[in-house]
Amino acid sequence: MGTWVYKSGHKGPEKRGKQMPESREFANMFQVSVEEGLGNTLGVSVMQTLKNLLGYSFEIYAKKPVELHRELSRVFGFGAITLERMITKELFRRLGLDYSAQLDFETSVNLARRDMIANERGDN
Repeated sequence: MGTWVYKSGHKGPEKRGKQMPESREFANMFQVSVEEGLGNTLGVSVMQTLKNLLGYSFEIYAKKPVELHRELSRVFGFGAITLERMITKELFRRLGLDYSAQLDFETSVNLARRDMIANERGDN
């Protein structure tokens, strides 16, 4: 099962391999963005409680955004979408990217990862 990403200059998503390349810096940025996004939306104490209920650490979810989506949906139902948008907005803000509510959570995270890795390599 691959991942859909949006490539610059393309109109639609492009199917990629099983997993996108990893970046320790991206995982750290994602973790901070999740903490900030959830903390600002739910409050720090609720975010800490949620952190204890989840199956993985926030850093691990950088590699598995679909798993974070599943966990948030299990706890919050349709409210998970709002939380995912807050996380994505925070992540995009930190990376200097323009946020789009039209993309789903997994696509947004993978797009942010790809952009950060490209910048680290000097591909831009």
